[in-house]
Amino acid sequence: MALNYSVPTASELTKLYINGEYVDAKAGKTFTLYNPTDDSVVSEMIPIAKEDDVDAAVDAAEKAFNGPWSKFTGSQRSACLRKLADLLEEDDRLIKLLTLDAQSTGNPVSIIPTREKTYILGHLLYYAGWTDKLRGDYYPDDDGFVKLVRQEPLGVCAGINPFNAPIATLFMKAAPCLATGNVLILKPSEQSPLGSMAIAPLFEAAGFPKGVFQVLTGAGDTGALLAKHMKIRKISFTGSIPTGKKIQIAAAQSNLKRVTLELGGKSPALVFDDADLDNALTWTVNAILARSGQVCVAASRVYVQRSIANDFISKYKERMLAAVEKLGDPLDKATMMGPLVNKAAFERVSKMIERGKDEAELVVGGVRHGDQGCFIEPTVFLNPQKGAQIYSDEIFGPVAVVKTFDTEEEVLQMANDTEYGLMSGVFTKDINRALRFSAKLDSGVVGVNCMNVQVPFGGKKQSGLGREYGEYALRAFTEPKTVLIK
Repeated sequence: MALNYSVPTASELTKLYINGEYVDAKAGKTFTLYNPTDDSVVSEMIPIAKEDDVDAAVDAAEKAFNGPWSKFTGSQRSACLRKLADLLEEDDRLIKLLTLDAQSTGNPVSIIPTREKTYILGHLLYYAGWTDKLRGDYYPDDDGFVKLVRQEPLGVCAGINPFNAPIATLFMKAAPCLATGNVLILKPSEQSPLGSMAIAPLFEAAGFPKGVFQVLTGAGDTGALLAKHMKIRKISFTGSIPTGKKIQIAAAQSNLKRVTLELGGKSPALVFDDADLDNALTWTVNAILARSGQVCVAASRVYVQRSIANDFISKYKERMLAAVEKLGDPLDKATMMGPLVNKAAFERVSKMIERGKDEAELVVGGVRHGDQGCFIEPTVFLNPQKGAQIYSDEIFGPVAVVKTFDTEEEVLQMANDTEYGLMSGVFTKDINRALRFSAKLDSGVVGVNCMNVQVPFGGKKQSGLGREYGEYALRAFTEPKTVLIK
């Protein structure tokens, strides 16, 4: 039977979602959401969850966790996840919900049907298959004790999401969290709260009890309340390194809650002289222009072996220049690149580009696109000076730095000379070289002839703690318990 569900009204989307209902924030505080395409107002009434709201959500979550949700079997949890996938797919509901945040983030709607929809539905169905398969362990009883180890849910968990893929990261956290029997309080980015708020009632429609999934909106102060709450047992954060550090400190100083951090990146792409040039160009260009460079795995450092550098750089510049034609209104299905998320991001990236002009050779872009909105043209720098900010710091915009190299030893040292360690790409036809570099590169993910995110996903160094996707995420939401039987 089709679900009688429509996108919640504008007034409902300016409320919090607690214990299965849209409710007003107790303090009545709100903030304004802007459209980065033209600086128009999307909403002036986005609520800010304060301490009383967080406590109410935690109380409802605890009651759900210890009450009806605790009685669900693995197969019942699986049925809920599969039903949720069905409801999202029905009548293109997911696509409609995903468009709600396009106005405030600048993410093009063109990527929704081919990328986000497939990822989200696949994610839900993947974890639906895991609910009764997360095995424990058994140890021999030769010392007189039977020893069993079982994986148990942590309890009340919280997720804090970024603006750049708000709904995808919602399910990235919710699916493994709920599959293992936990409950989740989600705080979407203050830049992209609408889709998360609209999706929330679908969890109850899919069979999850009230209180299992809740949504609180707000900025950093709301996230801090979740990070330090004494009854929240796990927090999963996706965002910047400075904020991730604050969350880890708050988690440690409160109740030592479990923390997963997926943070920034300065991803290197290493292009050797035997690489398939067209393939390397496609991946490296797409990996810096996706979401206008506002992704943690953006290929912002491109290293090219000197013998092919002139040819590669010439074609790389051509493709980056051609991408200007793809800039435009994110609600237009022909648009492939939207604006940066807000004025603050636009000003920060613009300042980094201006400084970069004194630190490297600007060969493409580096200017605002159009006379309104937060659009920046695809930008390429060559030959950065030692210590150049554009070379060492995460930019989070469509800005790449290209540098040449001669030897494997040289490029390995350059690629690893950073505090980031999220993703790397190695472009070569030599499988032995590919395997050598996959072992030696300091990153959580290494793509060979690609720059792609697969399971498990997470960073080394200051790019994060823990892993997401696959069985690794399930382990992050469970606690092993040893049972001894004499």
